[in-house]
Formats: sequence, C-alpha cells, structure tokens
Amino acid sequence: MREAEAHVIARFNPGNLRTCDPRRRRVYLAQKEAEVPAVGAIEYDILIPVPPKATKSHKIWDSAKAIAWIPARAIAARTRAGEVVWILTTFEASQLPAIAVMGLYRLRWQIELLFKRLKSLLHLDTLPSREGPTAKSWMLARLIAAGLAQRLVQPSGPLSPWGYELRCNHRAESTHA
Repeated sequence: MREAEAHVIARFNPGNLRTCDPRRRRVYLAQKEAEVPAVGAIEYDILIPVPPKATKSHKIWDSAKAIAWIPARAIAARTRAGEVVWILTTFEASQLPAIAVMGLYRLRWQIELLFKRLKSLLHLDTLPSREGPTAKSWMLARLIAAGLAQRLVQPSGPLSPWGYELRCNHRAESTHA
C-alpha cells in the first residue's frame, strides 16, 4: 500500500502482527495495554518488518532478515466496557492525530453497521434475480426504502465502538514504545 502512496487505517490484534520500536527492537504491544487510558487514546511509533520470501518451513523468521521496514503508528483506546481496541495507521501524527484516526475508524464502523442493517432488514443479501433490469430495479427500490427509513428514524448520532466520543490525545514517547 505504501508503495502505491496509499495509507492504512485498520483495526488489528497486537498478538498477530510483529511490531518493533524505531530502533528495530521487538515491541509486544499487548503488554502495554495497562498504559491505555480509560478515556482517550495512546499511540506508539512502530516499525513493521516485512518478512523475507515465504518458505515451506513454519519456523519463526528473524527480524534481521526483513526485506523492508514500514513505519507506522499503533493507536489504542478503550471501549466503555474497558476492552482495548488497537488501530494501525501509516499516517504520520502531523498528518492525522490519533483522535482523528480513531474518528475515521469510527466512521468505517458506521458504514459496517449500515451494511449490516441493510442486509438484515431489507434483505439486500438475497436478490430474487441477478439478471439486468430486474435486479437493478429491485435493488433501487430497496435502497430508496432504506433511505426513507433512515430519514424517518433520524438516529441521535453515530454509534461508536468505544461507546463514547474520544476527546483527548495521550502520546507515548518513542523511547517507551
């Protein structure tokens, strides 16, 4: 993605992604969850090593053999229930602060919820036909109905996977990452 000059914002499990500090030393982000504040976010500057070409062996590869290092930030916040949510981004802090990254992830969450509602309430996942005009008119009718229903309901605001709006930004120093 970075070679195409695109950026990433994605939720991730820190136990499933090898992360290193700016000096290329291994960082276990899951061990840092106690540092995540109850409200707000914390971030770490990290490097993600790109593994060498895959072999048939299932051995764990040495980070020193990485073919590239991708600079990124790991951002963590807590849900209202106290669960830690980790977001990975390749945006620099000067381009997009941690709270803005979380806001974009929250927007993505809203889109996911919309599609889930559309699929379950309007049965958009069960087309009666996949042939041209019939499928198109059926989909358009369902989408118009969805739009009208959305206008009638007028929700009080977007839901958040955190259960509240994030307000403050705590930044961890790179030396602590």
